[in-house]
Amino acid sequence: MGADLELLYLPASAQLRLFRARQLSPVEMLDAQIARAEEVGPRVNAAAWTFFDEAREAAKLAEARYMRGEARPLEGVTLAVKDDTDLAGKVTASGSKLFMDYVAPASHPMVQRYVDSGAIVHMKSTVPEFCMSAVTKSALWGITRNPWNLEYTPAGSSGGSGAALAAGLTTLATGSDSAGSIRLPASVNGVYGVKAPFGRFPTVIPWGLAPQSVYGPMARSMTDLTMMYDIGNGPAPYDHTALPKLNMPTSLPNPAGMRIAYSPDLGFAQVSPEVRRNTEAALEHFRSLGVHVEEVKIDWTAEKILEAFHGTLLTGYWGQFMDNVVDMVSEPDDVSDHFRRMHAKARALPRGTVERAAELVGEINQSVAAIYDAGFDAIVCPTTGVPSVAADNEPLLDKLSIDGVEVDSFAGWWLTHPFNVLYTHPIVVVQTGRGASNVPTSIQIIADRYDDVTAFVLATAYERAAPPLFTGDAFPDFRGNI
Repeated sequence: MGADLELLYLPASAQLRLFRARQLSPVEMLDAQIARAEEVGPRVNAAAWTFFDEAREAAKLAEARYMRGEARPLEGVTLAVKDDTDLAGKVTASGSKLFMDYVAPASHPMVQRYVDSGAIVHMKSTVPEFCMSAVTKSALWGITRNPWNLEYTPAGSSGGSGAALAAGLTTLATGSDSAGSIRLPASVNGVYGVKAPFGRFPTVIPWGLAPQSVYGPMARSMTDLTMMYDIGNGPAPYDHTALPKLNMPTSLPNPAGMRIAYSPDLGFAQVSPEVRRNTEAALEHFRSLGVHVEEVKIDWTAEKILEAFHGTLLTGYWGQFMDNVVDMVSEPDDVSDHFRRMHAKARALPRGTVERAAELVGEINQSVAAIYDAGFDAIVCPTTGVPSVAADNEPLLDKLSIDGVEVDSFAGWWLTHPFNVLYTHPIVVVQTGRGASNVPTSIQIIADRYDDVTAFVLATAYERAAPPLFTGDAFPDFRGNI
């Protein structure tokens, strides 16, 4: 490939240093990413919209700010905004034909904070229809593919953001997470992502009624992720769920002496041998840091987790949202067959589902609380049971097996959704290597309720100890018979 990979994959922290030293221009950086988009963008299909002309003008203004010594914290750094998140004056379609006429009157507060800090939004990234799938494809945008292997999905629903980061199309990206929609794309694209506790980042009306759903940042380094977390979090005036602003420490403590509770499968998940091997290798990196790692038994079952998940997510505002969408439909192809299957699943939940889900959530929470009460600082488990699934996978329809065992065709390859049910836990995803398909694998670092800093301490230290991606021979190579 003709692109300068070292330039394209420079983290924001390095770009900012070079911008300040006048050794790199925001215009030069943006032009390299635009050229990259022209080179590999069509194969990956991660961009819903691009705003390259506007971005070039913003990059010229950023360059002038550096010349005047007036640069802001993210001055000149590119940002991809997920297409479920408002950007003032631009369409927010959420991957749906029904919303192609909706132009956002104002930016989401998180996005506005990044823009106010100097970030340049040059694209909106693809999502599955209404973000209701872990495979990023839709009738509106088509199939988005994983840069590490185009035959596989970049996951979802923030799959466009994850793929754009992995492909070198952007420096920073935003996501949202209702069942793993930041963590799954972070995992399979080999980048970093965080599911914040509910309230840490502003939500938007009426999603304050869906505490399982949160917004947050994605990046290729923990330094960049931490910077985004620090800038983006904090309350919004209209948001009754918002937590006070959390100022991230400028330096994080040494994790030596901390204790990790390791679960290979959370008791319920099928996990492939290659994911297990990569996870166990990751644990050795923690041990090299002086962190005590101990395997713990968690007795969750797939049935219990799915019953709790469906009973909290599909019966709440998400269920009402689907009913509202159905009322908007006038043509058969206004919504996908996948959406219709999801809506039918929600409608088919029996009487007493909410009460039963509340009981199960209490049991799940009690088992997690007992681990932290025993003196552990975090729980670590794989993010996915396999590196990824096919890019054209049809959830709820196609059969899915892991290591010869058939699993739920929708959620059977994730280990993320229990912690949307338990929505007060901060979670950071870090990479653990690559599978035979060349697709990256990862672990989740799950801290106690609202203990965001601990998750970042462990993830940042781990990044320093683990072999990195996006360097040497570990760049995406866009392989696959596509």
